[in-house]
Amino acid sequence: MKLLLLKKTINFLYHFFSFLFPTNKNKVTLCTNRSDSLSGNLKNIYQVMQSDEELQIKIVCFNYHRSLRGKINYFWYSIIALFHLATSSVFIIDDYFFPIYCINNKKKQNQIIQVWHAIGHLKKYGLSIQKNTESIINHHSNYDWVLANAESDRFALVDSFAISPDKVIITGAPRLDDLTKLGSPSISDTKIKLLYAPTYRTAKNDDPAYEYINNFLAEFSEQFTDESIKLYVSLHPYFKLDKIIEVNNSKIEIFQDTSRSSSLLSKVDCLITDYSSLLLDYSFFEKSIKIYAPDYEEYTKSVGFFVDYQEYLGLPIYKTATDLINCLFEFPIKEKECIQRLKQENFPFLDSKNSERAYLFVKKIMTEKSK
Repeated sequence: MKLLLLKKTINFLYHFFSFLFPTNKNKVTLCTNRSDSLSGNLKNIYQVMQSDEELQIKIVCFNYHRSLRGKINYFWYSIIALFHLATSSVFIIDDYFFPIYCINNKKKQNQIIQVWHAIGHLKKYGLSIQKNTESIINHHSNYDWVLANAESDRFALVDSFAISPDKVIITGAPRLDDLTKLGSPSISDTKIKLLYAPTYRTAKNDDPAYEYINNFLAEFSEQFTDESIKLYVSLHPYFKLDKIIEVNNSKIEIFQDTSRSSSLLSKVDCLITDYSSLLLDYSFFEKSIKIYAPDYEEYTKSVGFFVDYQEYLGLPIYKTATDLINCLFEFPIKEKECIQRLKQENFPFLDSKNSERAYLFVKKIMTEKSK
């Protein structure tokens, strides 16, 4: 009942703004609820767009926190976003954005573009997960276009967003320009740096992921006392830090900032994850990737993948922290070849012009609408 009332309220607000205020044919809004500032795809698109004097660009950024204050803040920013959606020619998002899915009969002059924050077609998301289709909210609805990284991702986006294949436009992920411009930097620091980035979870108190993370941190802390090793731990913002064991160890640094984990990719010698698509980004550097996934079978059943995960990656899956630690610094030729294959598939464009292609597509649909 509460959800239905919220849906009706949001729908009313959008149409109220649409009635009172005209659509600005030159206005583009970049909106995210992933962080308090632009990052990743939206940041790179903005950097190209801002040189276009014809465009009027509006930025709406906020971060959702699971608290009463966080929910009130989310609703307030949702109202702001609805106003800008109703008055924008193009509205670009990079993640799940609840207010959009509450709108019935969205105006065609307000084009919504989804530039999903993750690349590849590994774990399922959106409407490809059965439970997400069983709601009064039509999740991932109202997208007019989806910008994709590679042709091989099209089927996953069509399945996840219930959108027509011809509405998926292959531009390359704008944020990957940061990596291709960087190339393969030489690391002069003699310290071995590792990045552990487990994927998004529901992060409920009984989430078994806490046990897996804590086991690894405890094992790592016990096994490595050498100050020449540094472990960065990137946890999703939904993880509760009070459920993570306290590690009084200067070698381990824990943070909850997705943009920082992306910026660390070029600086670390190895990435450790379970199912995060960040591993596809990291494949660009052709360095060691370790899969630590104690719940692989359970996760396959509850969430699932678009591919046979282990077969697609071609990498070993470690079920215990001990097994992972024992092989942490091994990087056989076979594993390197698998990572090179992942790079080839997930970096179809190496010209550092993904952001420009995304911008040109936005301009194209704005020009066609104004005719």
